Amino acid sequence: MSLPMIPFDAEKIKIRSVYQSQELAHYIDLPVPSEKIKQVYGDELRFPENREDRPYLFSSFVSSIDGKLAYADKPSAFYVAGKNQLAGAGKDTDFWILNALRGVCDAALIGGNSMGTDPDYSMHCMDADIEEDRIKAGLSRVPLNIIMTLDATDVPLDHTLLANEKVPVLMITSPAGMNHVRSAYKGDFLTVSGQEPAELIREKIQGAVPGVLPILVTGSEGFPDTTESMRILKGIGINRLLIESPGYGNYLVKQKMMDEFFLNISGVYIGGGDTMTLGKADQGFSAEAHPHTKLMSIHIFNEYFAYFRYKFNYEFI
Repeated sequence: MSLPMIPFDAEKIKIRSVYQSQELAHYIDLPVPSEKIKQVYGDELRFPENREDRPYLFSSFVSSIDGKLAYADKPSAFYVAGKNQLAGAGKDTDFWILNALRGVCDAALIGGNSMGTDPDYSMHCMDADIEEDRIKAGLSRVPLNIIMTLDATDVPLDHTLLANEKVPVLMITSPAGMNHVRSAYKGDFLTVSGQEPAELIREKIQGAVPGVLPILVTGSEGFPDTTESMRILKGIGINRLLIESPGYGNYLVKQKMMDEFFLNISGVYIGGGDTMTLGKADQGFSAEAHPHTKLMSIHIFNEYFAYFRYKFNYEFI
């Protein structure tokens, strides 16, 4: 099964920088030098020095001006950009930014609900130029695709991602999720316990043959342990982790673990209370204790599409 690619035209989708924080000049981690990224984004994608305790966590989302991540009749977030009739090629830039971030990360993470909205979902870089730059930088062709799930009942176990031998995949779940996989998954898998020695965990995950799904089990009952899972991911060489799941992204903010958001704003208004927003199913923060964000950069394509980068600050929680 070949992986789909998109011929992104740098001249058509390039965006203009209108603000950049001075802090970005001190970001020293340049995982993938890329002329294509500089052509479109105006600069390289740099990150702070690697953390020692866990991967650096960042997300890429697109929303309407009223903060909606999807239309009521189209649950996929891609339509928020794709149905902007005035954005021109700026709507393609939105998807390109996601792919550029896939190109520079070590792993990308999705949840079961997101998998359910797209039967062909795969977190690989669809820009061939950046993919080539990624390989030159010493990274694998495709980042590790991580499926994070509480109990695995939300994961479509017949999804093409689980059967695609060109994509390295890891599921992270709880003991209850492992039991569900044993009873419902038709493919081959191997179990990795979070209690095993770090070197054995690394060998089992990295040594999994194509077609065999490694499943990391942490936590208790129906809840995986996020702190332990992130520690293990760091231990197997994951320094930069892209979060593509809005629900899990919100959870990481609640845990004060999310480091950055790349948030693209499509100049459309969706409205209504029946559409997806970040944290919709969760209790919100209070007026006295909530995260703040520092604006790191702003780019624009035209008057109908803008692209923001934010860094989280949790000192007031």
